[in-house]
Amino acid sequence: MVLKYLFFVTKSYSFPILEPVQDAVNKLGRGSVAWFTASTAKNHPPPGLRLTSSEEVLNYNPDAILVPGNIVPHFWPGLKVQIFHGIDDEPKGFYRITGFFDLYCTPGPDITTKFKQLARRKGHFLVEETGWPKLDPVGPMVNISDTDKRKLKKKYGLDPDQPVILYAPTFPPKYTSAPDLFQTIKGLKNRFQWLIKFHPLMNRDVQQQYQKLRNTNFIICEDLNIINYMSVADLLITDTSSVAYEFLAFDRPIITYRAIARQDKGINIIAAEELIGAIERAIAEPQEFSENRAKYRNKIHPYADGKSSNRIINYIENIIESDSYKQLKPKPRNWIRKRQIRKLIEAKRN
Repeated sequence: MVLKYLFFVTKSYSFPILEPVQDAVNKLGRGSVAWFTASTAKNHPPPGLRLTSSEEVLNYNPDAILVPGNIVPHFWPGLKVQIFHGIDDEPKGFYRITGFFDLYCTPGPDITTKFKQLARRKGHFLVEETGWPKLDPVGPMVNISDTDKRKLKKKYGLDPDQPVILYAPTFPPKYTSAPDLFQTIKGLKNRFQWLIKFHPLMNRDVQQQYQKLRNTNFIICEDLNIINYMSVADLLITDTSSVAYEFLAFDRPIITYRAIARQDKGINIIAAEELIGAIERAIAEPQEFSENRAKYRNKIHPYADGKSSNRIINYIENIIESDSYKQLKPKPRNWIRKRQIRKLIEAKRN
């Protein structure tokens, strides 16, 4: 089956989530892909054909619209598919159903179970477990040889004989660790090698504080995709960010600051002064939480075959071919939210 796919992106960090799907569509030769960007993503050029108006979308007439966010224009044609902007369900509202999607492609059993319960209760969407496409490229990186890892460290200007810490905090003020840990990290900037990866929506003032710490041991990562930095990191420091669950694939130490759920996936600290001890412990005993990491990896994202994108494509084709989504119950009216989305799309022309 040859289908037309539209990728609807409102946040710049969503591009790395969807690119593997585009690669899979092209490799399989079973369709075409176009992109539509809005909100904070509209100033970032997508890695493919860009549509810039509703008229262009209607002329393109997509069979399926893939969305890593919570909204999609209801007035556009095609199967509306939610593939999630992260694979953690820690933040409040993760299981809130917006009423815009026909299909939820879930990353793993924990999230699948809860969404299937919601689907049975509400009846207006389908759920299929596919894995998360952003992690498709991770497989070869997980099994990287020590020689290749040393080469990658050198590529980033790092000492291959010293451990590398990746710090990747989330952005919401309620959950981020960045302000609380700043002074402690500042004091450790020359003691360890640091890669700092900010969320694109991180408060700019906080980012500027960290920018001033830059030196050869303290590197601010500018790429949108964090996966390459994960491959060279010996341990991760984060908070409630989905990055913690993405990093599980590498089976390397994780330190979290005031995590909400699954706190035993690594060392969870509740005060900044605990950070140095946690780092030293993680470096000295990297396998300490390996069993827990494997347990949560199997629950959150058990797929290591790099074929989550293929599964998404296959499920979409099957659903469209069977017309099963047309048998769903009517979705909520959501008139206010629909008007907001229409304004968001129309604002692109101004």
